[in-house]
Amino acid sequence: MPLNQDEKKEVLADTGFISEKIKQRPINRKKLLRRTVITFFLAIVFGIVACFTFLFLQPVFSDKLYPEAEPEPISFPEEEVQDELTPEEMFADEFQIAEVEAQYLEANQKDQIDAAIASYSFSASDYSKMMYSLKGVAQSVGTSIVTVTAVSNDTNWFSESFESSGSASGVIIANNGTNYFIVVPSSAISEAESIKVTFVDGSMANAELKLTDDVTGLSVISVNRSDLTENTRNKVTTSFLGSSNNGTMTGLPVIAVGSPIGIQGSISYGIITSEKTTLNLEDSCYKLLTTDIYGSNLGSGVLANLNGQVIGIIDMSYNTEDLENHICAIGITELKTLFEDLSNGRARAYMGIHGTTIPADILEQQNIPAGAYITKTELGSPAMQAGIQSGDIITAIDGVEVSSYEQFISKLAQCSPDDIITVAVKRQAPNDYIELDIEVTLSSATHN
Repeated sequence: MPLNQDEKKEVLADTGFISEKIKQRPINRKKLLRRTVITFFLAIVFGIVACFTFLFLQPVFSDKLYPEAEPEPISFPEEEVQDELTPEEMFADEFQIAEVEAQYLEANQKDQIDAAIASYSFSASDYSKMMYSLKGVAQSVGTSIVTVTAVSNDTNWFSESFESSGSASGVIIANNGTNYFIVVPSSAISEAESIKVTFVDGSMANAELKLTDDVTGLSVISVNRSDLTENTRNKVTTSFLGSSNNGTMTGLPVIAVGSPIGIQGSISYGIITSEKTTLNLEDSCYKLLTTDIYGSNLGSGVLANLNGQVIGIIDMSYNTEDLENHICAIGITELKTLFEDLSNGRARAYMGIHGTTIPADILEQQNIPAGAYITKTELGSPAMQAGIQSGDIITAIDGVEVSSYEQFISKLAQCSPDDIITVAVKRQAPNDYIELDIEVTLSSATHN
């Protein structure tokens, strides 16, 4: 029997009578199962919360840790204006002298050249080659042409929901690496609940409206490039915007691409018949290009030159009654700044005036001040509310002198809606012109 002893080996107490038996606690299976279920449920809840938290916060952390570069704003290169030759440039160099001599020899051999041309007999194959060449240019332009379809949900008489849609041709004017920017007539998408774009290979994607210009009736929509396959992106091109203001376009051949006859994918050939007509639109000096191409009064698309450059946006609403089916277009040169603003989401200011530039000889003969001559103010426009009248001549805007209507429009394009500008006006009085400073609160010419 064991005994408890101290260090001197003395017996302290007899503990033999103490005995202990550890009894195992019974397992409560219901309680254990309940705790297991609760733990499993809480784990699921935690996992779901963690998942959603990651999904919501991951883009934030990604943007912070790996910020993407902001896309460059859309811009188009300014058209170069040829300067007059300086006196030094008027002296011919050796190459110019050689060129003159070659022209002289060519002139002396003109009869021989004419005879050689006259002896050549053109065949149907020559004409076929020429038309195939034109078709190749049209197909090249066509890779930047899209079909824009406006889709809206309606209900018929039997309360059955159905989709109605209208379409028009649009043109890709820019690509900033993230989005394609497309110009399309606003009338084609005005009632749209959603916008779909069909590209050259038949693939489709949804588009968003950037801005609509109320003056020209043109809109810019955008399509995310990531919504298209790589194969489609390789086939799609951005149009090259040429010039409609070189002064020598009348009589030159052009190609109408898009839907000039009202059918998507149609092509027509012709020549430009006029280019100098200024559209009577407020706050603008857009030029109208007319052609001898017979098309549909619902036609849309672009006019392109034989280099494949877009020189006009087809708009049939400006035709005269006797030529209502001849294709006409708004010249691309004056539209470029508008496209920049609409693509970048920059609202344009609206003043509501029509005007012109008085020729210099008339200014001198009749002693009229130089400036923007106002021919009309739109009813209810900011200009009319400020008191500007037809016959007024605007000579400055915010202290900056303007000597023509074009200069005034260029300066106005730099303003924004709700800006308060001061225009210097000269108004004719019985004996002379009186000077007035008029404040105008601009409104917006665009909406989305």
